[in-house]
Amino acid sequence: MSMRITIPYGEEQVSFEIPKQNLAWIIDRGSREPYGDVPKALREALRKPVASRPLRELASNARRVVILVDDYTRPTPQRLLLPTILNELREGGVRDQQVEVIVALGTHRPMRRSEMEAKFGGEVLDRVEVRNFDCQDEADLIDIGRTPMGVEVIVSRRVYEADLVIGVGNIVPHCYAGWAGGGKIIQPGVCGVKTIEETHIAAGMTRPIFKIAGDPDNRVRHMIDEVAIKSGLRFIVNTVLNERDEVCHLAVGHPLKAFREGIKEAEKLYCRGIPHRADIVVVSSHPADIDYWQALKPTDYACLGVRPGGVIILVAPCPEGVSPVHGDLREMGQLTYDEALEAYRRGEIEDGVAAAALMIHAQIRGHAQIICVSHGLSEGDKEALGFEHADSVDEALEMALKKMGEKAKVGVIKCGDILPRVQS
Repeated sequence: MSMRITIPYGEEQVSFEIPKQNLAWIIDRGSREPYGDVPKALREALRKPVASRPLRELASNARRVVILVDDYTRPTPQRLLLPTILNELREGGVRDQQVEVIVALGTHRPMRRSEMEAKFGGEVLDRVEVRNFDCQDEADLIDIGRTPMGVEVIVSRRVYEADLVIGVGNIVPHCYAGWAGGGKIIQPGVCGVKTIEETHIAAGMTRPIFKIAGDPDNRVRHMIDEVAIKSGLRFIVNTVLNERDEVCHLAVGHPLKAFREGIKEAEKLYCRGIPHRADIVVVSSHPADIDYWQALKPTDYACLGVRPGGVIILVAPCPEGVSPVHGDLREMGQLTYDEALEAYRRGEIEDGVAAAALMIHAQIRGHAQIICVSHGLSEGDKEALGFEHADSVDEALEMALKKMGEKAKVGVIKCGDILPRVQS
């Protein structure tokens, strides 16, 4: 007897069969009822935020407001949130012409106009200027000194010189920062390359890397928070999404305190208990689907559910390949952790953000074998990353069971944002 299981694959679904005697566990995001009226819930939260004055009061003396938003790699429903935020700013006396929306890209590629229309909506694009941040644009960067932890802060001048800075994002586990959301919209979102590299390298050098995800008190998160506050982040609107990508919680207010409150809610949905580590784990990358740079995160989380020496089956469409920006990830994808670290220290890897990803990638490969099901990654891409190729999940499972034995136990992670946690 076999069990048929369906998981997301980009905007589509893929199905596969696991013999019932081999199935160890299946985990998905927790279920929670969404808000019936998101704009209404947000309006109420903006007027009664966590540890902050209401947004309209913060805006009352602001001549220039910057709203930082996440990009095409994140599922935050910006088109549902931004009109309400703009309306509330107007209630506080800020006209649309005084507001600028900046896409906090970090080192990601710029958003295309069609992507902006889909993510932000025509109303927002008609009302305010929306621009991509460019971490290489020296004219838009300013060095504002160091944080208490010693991070040199090079940040967007447009952001630093604004009277009010608002960050709009989503709270999920994150392998570099512990949790996405909060101050991460600033760092790496709108910082210069040198600052971005500093926190990424700090994460990449953490061993084992798997202990960062889900930890709100790790060193890298504290570095990010210091950069955000020093850069002027005053207010956040962060969503928590349920298993259907619907808004079921809003963390609104002070950048640190509201974010921490939001993490408590997100943990209930994204940190899922398992009875034990499996020999084989099938993981869907969704929603981290666009390239392996994003799908690295669910591969990292799968290590928490698979035993050392086991097999991870990564199911990720990756239509933009390994990475359209960070070529070193493909070119040096078979380096060990020590080799990647030494190559970075010797200056052989000039892209420090890619070096950090290589250190994480190497730790994943050191923990488990990877079989990859992806039509966006070529067989050459997979070989360059040290992965084995399979055309389908069924084929990958057949390969994995040959490696691990016919009695091997298989776990399934149905979403790329989930953290498996072994229950004691």
